[in-house]
Amino acid sequence: MRNVYTWRIPASLILAAGAIALARDAAALDPPRPDFFWPYGVVQADGANLNPTAQPVLAFIGGSVCGSATTRVAEAGPDTPPADTGKTVYVMDVLADGSGAGQRPGCGHTGDPVTLYFPASGRIASFHPTFQAGGLRVNLQLTQMLSNRLTAAQVTSDGVP
Repeated sequence: MRNVYTWRIPASLILAAGAIALARDAAALDPPRPDFFWPYGVVQADGANLNPTAQPVLAFIGGSVCGSATTRVAEAGPDTPPADTGKTVYVMDVLADGSGAGQRPGCGHTGDPVTLYFPASGRIASFHPTFQAGGLRVNLQLTQMLSNRLTAAQVTSDGVP
C-alpha cells in the first residue's frame, strides 16, 4: 500500500509554484505606472493664440531640458473640451530623474518647479507647475519676455603676448 502523504507534499509544492508564476505573470500584464509628468492645456500670449500657432515648447528643470513638444490649434472632436476648440494648446512629457525609460539624469523629482519656455516667441510661462507623476491640466499665459543680451569681445593691452 502506498503512502498518500508522499504524493501530497510534491503536489502542494507544484501548485504553490504554479500560483506564484501565475501571480507574477498577472502582475506583468498590468501596465506600469509612468513616473513622468505630462502637463497639457491652453497656452496664450497676452490673452490671444500664439503667433505662430505651431511652435516649440521646452520644459526646464534645474537648468536641464527635460521635455519638448510643439503647440497646435485644438480642433473640435470627442476628446477636445469645447472651450479649447480653436485655441492654441500643448501637451508634453516631462521626464523624471533616472536612467530608465521615461527618465533622464538630472530631470524631475516630485515637487520640482517646471519652467515652460517658448523659444519662437521668446517667452516663458508665468506659472511654473510642479513635477508630479501623471497628467495635470495647466493653462498658461505667456507674459514674461526674455531679452537678448549681446556681449562684444574686448581687446586689452596688458603687456602679455
